[in-house]
Amino acid sequence: MQRPKKSEYAPFHATYINALPPRSGAKTLLRKSFKEIQAMMNALPEAAGDYAYAPGKWTIKELLMHMIDTERVFSYRLLSFMRGDRIALPGFNQDFWMEQVFVKDRSIKDLMKEWKAVRDNTLFLLGQCTEEQSKFIGTASNWKVSVRAYFYIVAGHQYHHMGVLREMYLPALSEELSGNPENYSGTRLN
Repeated sequence: MQRPKKSEYAPFHATYINALPPRSGAKTLLRKSFKEIQAMMNALPEAAGDYAYAPGKWTIKELLMHMIDTERVFSYRLLSFMRGDRIALPGFNQDFWMEQVFVKDRSIKDLMKEWKAVRDNTLFLLGQCTEEQSKFIGTASNWKVSVRAYFYIVAGHQYHHMGVLREMYLPALSEELSGNPENYSGTRLN
């Protein structure tokens, strides 16, 4: 499946497409990115899941839930378009959705298990998507988007947020941990 052309997705999706490593197909990107986030999350102590790098920012567990929810939405859209549905699909407001996310009592491991199920579903859809279907166009959030664009957008959305984790969360969290996860005080937890 070829990468989508700029005309196959909304301008704001370019952030996600541009976050992708070059020359990799959708299947490779979806598999590789999930292994990378698993490794990143497995390296964190469980208490770090409630960490936010600044007041008003999502915790790591909330960010994981956002990525899970977004993949679900994008996968539904690509399934709808793949099946030739001509109904325009609504947008979603991530901030409204996050008001109803309650992950305080969930573990990083549990969230990753949920995400694995969602990612497996996305990969199943990719496996049954024909080349012709990959070019089907639908409307979501008042923008025309192709099926293949959504497969790449799913992976790119994750790469984008892994960049945020690496740049904003992990350096500050690393200072908190001072090299010893058992000494984590949680003082910067949201």
